[in-house]
Amino acid sequence: MEQVEQLGQQVIHLLPRAGRPRGAPVRADDFQPSLRTELLVLQPTPFCNIDCSYCYLPQRRVRERMSPVTARLAARRLRDDGLLGNELTVVWHAGEPLVLPPAYYEEAFAAIAQEIDADTRVTQAMQTNATLIDGGWCDFFLRHSVSLGVSVDGPAALHDRHRRTRRGAGTHAAVERAIEMLHARRVPFHAIAVITAATLAAPDAFYDWFERCGIAELGCNFDEAEGAHAASSLSGHEAAHAAFMARLLERSLRGRVVVRELVAAWRQLLESPPRWQWQGHRWPVNTQVMPLAIVSVAHDGGFSTFSPELLGQPSPAHRDFVLGNVHADAYLDALQREPFTGLWQAIAEGVAACERGCAYFEHCGGGAPANKLYERGDFAATETLYCRSMVQRPFDAVLRHAEAQRGLCA
Repeated sequence: MEQVEQLGQQVIHLLPRAGRPRGAPVRADDFQPSLRTELLVLQPTPFCNIDCSYCYLPQRRVRERMSPVTARLAARRLRDDGLLGNELTVVWHAGEPLVLPPAYYEEAFAAIAQEIDADTRVTQAMQTNATLIDGGWCDFFLRHSVSLGVSVDGPAALHDRHRRTRRGAGTHAAVERAIEMLHARRVPFHAIAVITAATLAAPDAFYDWFERCGIAELGCNFDEAEGAHAASSLSGHEAAHAAFMARLLERSLRGRVVVRELVAAWRQLLESPPRWQWQGHRWPVNTQVMPLAIVSVAHDGGFSTFSPELLGQPSPAHRDFVLGNVHADAYLDALQREPFTGLWQAIAEGVAACERGCAYFEHCGGGAPANKLYERGDFAATETLYCRSMVQRPFDAVLRHAEAQRGLCA
C-alpha cells in the first residue's frame, strides 16, 4: 500500500493544478532586457556507465547519441532567434558525456563553432563521473580549454555508498586516480559533491578530503527529490545541514577549498542583484525561471527551458516538458504555444508568490521550478527543501559570520 501511495504522489506531481487555464501566447519583446541564452545544455547521450542511487535521470541505460547535425542546429537556432549575447556556456550533461570518444566532441565542437558569431565567447563544459578519464581525455580537455567538473562525494566511505558501478562496486578509487592524472597533466577542474544525510556528521573529514586532493573549488549539491529519485535524505535533517554549512564556512575561511554556495552567499550579501522585467514585474535574475536563459536539448533534438532537470522526465500533462525540436522548430516559436504557455503561467505565478512571501526573494529570484514541481506538486508553489538547502542556509551562515565579525570590530 505504501508503494502505491508513493506512486500516486509522483503522478500527482506531474499533473497541472486543477482549475488553471491554459496560458496565453508570450512575446519575446515582453521581456527586458531582451531574452538571451546563457546556458545551452546538450545531452550527448542519456547513457551512464555507473548507477548512482540518487540519480534523477530515467533513461540512463539508453545508448542513443546526439548527432553533430543536431548539435549544429541547437546552436544555429540560438543565432537565428537572436538569443546569443556576449557569452554562452555549452554544457554536455544528462548522461555520462565521456562514454562517447573525444573524436565525437571534436566534430560536435567544430559544428557548434561554425554557427556561433565571433562576438559571442563560447565555453565548452562537461560534468563527468571521471571514471573514464585517461591521457587522451586530458589532452582533449587542454586542447579545447574545457571547463571540467568532476562528480565526487568526498571520502570513499561517503562516495561509494551511492556512486557505484552497475555491478555494485564502488567507484571512488577510479575517481581518485583520475584526479591524480588531472593534476599531473595540469588540467583545471572543479568538483561537485552530492550531500546526503550521512555526509552531515563528518564536515571536517569531508572538507579535509577535498583539501588533501588539491581541489580548490567545490560545489555542494544534495540528493534532491526529482524525477526518478523520489525522496531526499536531507528531509528531517535540516538542522544538521545548517550546522554542516556553518562548519564548511569556518573551514573555507582559513582553508584552501572554496565552496560555491558560500561564495554565492557572500556575493548576495555584498552586491545588489541584476534584475529583469516582464509585464511590469521587476525580479532579481534567476536563470531557472527566465524563459530561454537556459535551453536544454535532448539527444534527439527535443528542447526545453527553465530547470535543466525537467528535460527527459515523463509528464503527459506537460508533454514531457518538450517544447519543440531543433530539427523543425525555432526556440522563440515555442513561446507562442503549449506546453510553454502553461508552464510559463505557472512558473510566473510561483515567482510572484515567492516575491510576496519570502524574505530571501532578493537573493533567489523565485526558486527552482523542477524542485517546486517534484517537492510541492506545482510550479506555482513557493519554498522548497532546495530553497532552504541551497540558498537560505548558506546565506544565513554567511550573514551570521558577518554580523559576528562586525560585533568584534565595534
